[in-house]
Amino acid sequence: MPAVAAPPLLRLTPRPYQHEAVAALLAAAARGVQRPLLVLPTGTGKTIVFALLVQRRGGRSLILAHRDELIQQAVDKLHLVDPTLPLGVVQAERDEHTAPTVVASVQTLSRRPRLARLVPDFHTIVIDEAHHAPAPTYRRILDHCRAWRPDGPLVVGVTATPERGDRHSLRQVFDGIVYQKTLLEMMQAGYLVDLRALQVLLQADFDGLRTPHGDFVDAELETLLLAANAPAQVLAAFQAHAADRKALLFTPTVALAYAMAATFGAAGIAAEALDGTTPLATRRAILRRLHTGETRVVANCAVLTEGFDEPSVDCIIVARPTQSALLYQQMLGRGTRTYPGKTDCPLLDVVGVSTRHTLHTAATLFGCDAARLAQQSVLEILARQARQAQDEATPLAGTLRSTPVALFARRALRGVQTRQGAWVLSLGAQHGTLRLRPDGSETWQVMQVRRDTAPALLGDTLPLPYAQGLAEDYARHLGVARLVEAEAPWRQQPATEKQTALLRKLGLAAPGSFSFREWDCTMALKGVKSLVPRGALLARHAPHEPNPFPQVNTHDNTASAAHRGVRRDSGLSPLSWETPSLARHSLLGLLCDVVWVSDL
Repeated sequence: MPAVAAPPLLRLTPRPYQHEAVAALLAAAARGVQRPLLVLPTGTGKTIVFALLVQRRGGRSLILAHRDELIQQAVDKLHLVDPTLPLGVVQAERDEHTAPTVVASVQTLSRRPRLARLVPDFHTIVIDEAHHAPAPTYRRILDHCRAWRPDGPLVVGVTATPERGDRHSLRQVFDGIVYQKTLLEMMQAGYLVDLRALQVLLQADFDGLRTPHGDFVDAELETLLLAANAPAQVLAAFQAHAADRKALLFTPTVALAYAMAATFGAAGIAAEALDGTTPLATRRAILRRLHTGETRVVANCAVLTEGFDEPSVDCIIVARPTQSALLYQQMLGRGTRTYPGKTDCPLLDVVGVSTRHTLHTAATLFGCDAARLAQQSVLEILARQARQAQDEATPLAGTLRSTPVALFARRALRGVQTRQGAWVLSLGAQHGTLRLRPDGSETWQVMQVRRDTAPALLGDTLPLPYAQGLAEDYARHLGVARLVEAEAPWRQQPATEKQTALLRKLGLAAPGSFSFREWDCTMALKGVKSLVPRGALLARHAPHEPNPFPQVNTHDNTASAAHRGVRRDSGLSPLSWETPSLARHSLLGLLCDVVWVSDL
């Protein structure tokens, strides 16, 4: 069969740490490290890294993956990096094993008749989800490809979790980790979203559960959870804390996954379930409905813990109590990817009472108090701890000057979505704006637009999360990120006389003294008309209502009008679409956005 055809040419700009990772792998190979391991959190572009590596090293390459989703992701990301790269797929009936770059299913390629047809002349072998590499199927392929010989190929392992739930060490396959970034590092840098966590405490005694292989027996766990009415308890927690979110729900058994979906469905929430026996076409249809929002909750048993990539998911429900840190991090990682308009990801941890067992939750993973996690995000708590430690280590001598330094604060950049579906990120007067516009059914282009200058194309035919990452990295590269950071210090400063003069020029009656964090911008039919104090929250517009400011998307999908306490016919509409519990956008930032977005 012919190799996979490449899509149209595009330019993808890798992130700085992706360049660093490739450089570290190449340097390790130059030192004679034949089997290096790369560790990056889920959602940070591991596939892009090994695609860049394959491009840089040249020669034949083999990419091994164990799930359908991972195989397709590898093909897509290899084409993002090099659209001209001829690819072949070895999976089920497909047997394109002679292609210069082969993406193969481990289950298929490890079969002896298929493996015998593979010529072992690869220059580079990449193992995705490398914590599976000690398994016999992987070892059989590596043996065939002469991976243990001194003149054998470079074998690169890529994983977010360099641990295994059993006693098999990765040192059986890999020489060591040559590059690693932690979950907290990537959250702090803004490449992953912040996390909030709430425990759903069941009246269930976990002490009676057995742990023969280091974790609970799934059938026993199902019986305990059903006896504690877990489906109804989880539903109540979701309705109270994540009602407008899109969620993945993890369970220990297939029966419990379908029971959860049925409970959510009976409450009027569009929910579906899938398991390992779900036909591939059905699974893809369910996940497609989750992507479009037609389905709000997908419950699953051991299917979506690895390889699943849906950045718009903004809630994770762990109704699968576990003692495995590896499994917990895999489930958590399905919600940490960035996505336009996504500011955080709440975790609902289902727990019970236990004095014998240690359940892994967000509180144990990050070393935070569970009660505090219910009120603050992970990064907010860690930032406070860092400030306290800094204060305790600083001697009180001379004049005390306090400067808050949020060491773990996520540097989120704030863009605005237009009614036409584009996204706009302001870069200031000198650099104009970055605009993300659809250029296909599932792809986006990134343009820099400046006054009196032709637009510059930075990238095209990109998945939306990659387009967003490219735009934000470019803003940081220009040194203007502080202008558009949601929590930039200037947003808390009082308005200057020139700024209030601008407000008066725009027809806004500004008070004598106010902070840009304390006021919101509201619009009437012909544009910005009034200021409303923070706390006087405004009603959102329903999808069928006319938008009073057509250049700006005012649909608020995170809070109901009842929570806002304002009549729906007030004639006002907020630019911001954050929840009332989050900090509101600054007035000046909103005015800048209005000026630029009105040009679209």
